[in-house]
Amino acid sequence: MKLSNLNNFIDPVILERGQEYIFGGHVLSIEETGDLVFRAEVQGSERYEVYVELTNDGTVLSTECDCPYDYGPVCKHQAAVLLRLRDDKAGLATSKKSELPMSQHKNLRKLLEAENKKSLIDIILSLASDDESVEQRIKCKVSRAGGKNVLGEYRKLIRSHMKSYADKHGFISWRNVTGAVKGAELVAEKAREAAENTDWIGAVRINLCILEEMVDMVQMADDSGGIVGFIIDESLERIHELTSASEFIPQADHKTLFHLLLEESKQSRFDGWPDFQLALLGHASNVATNSDLRKEWDEHASRMSKEQKGSSWDKNYFAEQIALMRYRHMQENAGEKRASEYLYDQLHFSEFREMAIQHALNSGNFTEVIQLAEAGEKSDEAKGLPGLVKQWKKYRFEAYQRSGQIEQLRELGEELVLDGEYPCYQKIKDTYSPVDWPPVYKKLMQSLAKKGGWNDDVYTRILLEEHDTELLLEYVAKRPDRIEEYYPYLMEQFPEQVKELFGAFIAAKAEQASNRKQYWNVCRIIRLLEKAGGKVEAVEIANTLLGKYPNRSAFKDELMKLHYGG
Repeated sequence: MKLSNLNNFIDPVILERGQEYIFGGHVLSIEETGDLVFRAEVQGSERYEVYVELTNDGTVLSTECDCPYDYGPVCKHQAAVLLRLRDDKAGLATSKKSELPMSQHKNLRKLLEAENKKSLIDIILSLASDDESVEQRIKCKVSRAGGKNVLGEYRKLIRSHMKSYADKHGFISWRNVTGAVKGAELVAEKAREAAENTDWIGAVRINLCILEEMVDMVQMADDSGGIVGFIIDESLERIHELTSASEFIPQADHKTLFHLLLEESKQSRFDGWPDFQLALLGHASNVATNSDLRKEWDEHASRMSKEQKGSSWDKNYFAEQIALMRYRHMQENAGEKRASEYLYDQLHFSEFREMAIQHALNSGNFTEVIQLAEAGEKSDEAKGLPGLVKQWKKYRFEAYQRSGQIEQLRELGEELVLDGEYPCYQKIKDTYSPVDWPPVYKKLMQSLAKKGGWNDDVYTRILLEEHDTELLLEYVAKRPDRIEEYYPYLMEQFPEQVKELFGAFIAAKAEQASNRKQYWNVCRIIRLLEKAGGKVEAVEIANTLLGKYPNRSAFKDELMKLHYGG
């Protein structure tokens, strides 16, 4: 990626947001800390640091940002800095330290500074009367973050941006989502301001306001870029940070925050969004710091769990997450004994069974591990959950290995290898002497060969591990399409067979080819044949194909590039 062709590598939505950050003066500074190594500060919901390393021709060697964005390789903060570096030649040439101005409108600033207060107010009111979103932005900027009756103004600001970017049916296309969430981003700054001023309740209320509006927006927007989802996640994360620091929050505020979050979790707008409901319940749990609040939380969580809609899997998932919250609270407040009792009462949930198994493994209680694993296998097999059945078998295998139960290890290990678990192979082999192993190996490989399908990868990995080229050749002979992958292991011992397999494979691919890309691919395989020592055969095949397909001009062009024909 070069600064000159960012459009080819960065999502257009992210580039647009980066450009908006530049226009809004959010790129606070860029400093060249080394030779073509830059450190920038960008103001988003927080102040983030961006690092960029370039080459002399503008190639981007690396770029990093300390924001939590993980939906793609470049975030909006990085995009803003890259765009600024692209457009600011001084940042690439002479200046070792280039401090960018907070505002891009120096001349406008000078004009405004020359006006008196009344004149400025008149100008602002005139602008606000022309555009509702401008009015809401002004109110948001000058309002006190935790002040009374500001949530209504914040909602208007968020909705005004959504309305501005929606079509006549109220739908927001993916191209317009970036602009539509601008109001929410501005309000997020107020949430941060309230938190900095230790207005815990105000900060949570503002974040809940953003959450509600963005959840509603998802219903009428194409969020394929994940932008709205990211803002929702940020809001929930800010609430988590606030409630996790409950020891700094006055006790008098705990009850208010608790009920605020509990009531929020019940809103119908979150129906079908169990993860949001669970997040809110988790945040409420953080401030349930006395027995009365805890009892209320338990009753509320149980009721919500029973009222969950959807599949049995969805209901079980919700109930399991609630149980995990209870367990963590017990660990922190009820003592190890009670928490342990609760854990063993919840073994019908896979996470609890796994925690119990891990505890038994760490304690060296392998008998208990085996019992817990076998019970899990039986239960989950009846439920039709093969992934969990295999997970419990792997734990049982580990218990057999660590407790020295060789026969059980061998029997279960072979079963797991046949089920695709390659790591078990060497552990089985280590239990046999060099004399006793060959017949076991032969039987195991015969069983794997019969199963075929997705077990092919385990089968071939073992063949390569054992340098069993004869069986590998047999395998490739049945699957000529794998010759590309395995010819390096076969060509020394079986050069003629490798050439024959390449020939059959190339002929089949040529027969199927119908466009230039496929013709190019056939020629690529011919080059591999030459690399495998079959130069003569490659020339012969190329000329044969030229004669066999005289009317495929594109194929002829590609074959002639091999410089064999003519």
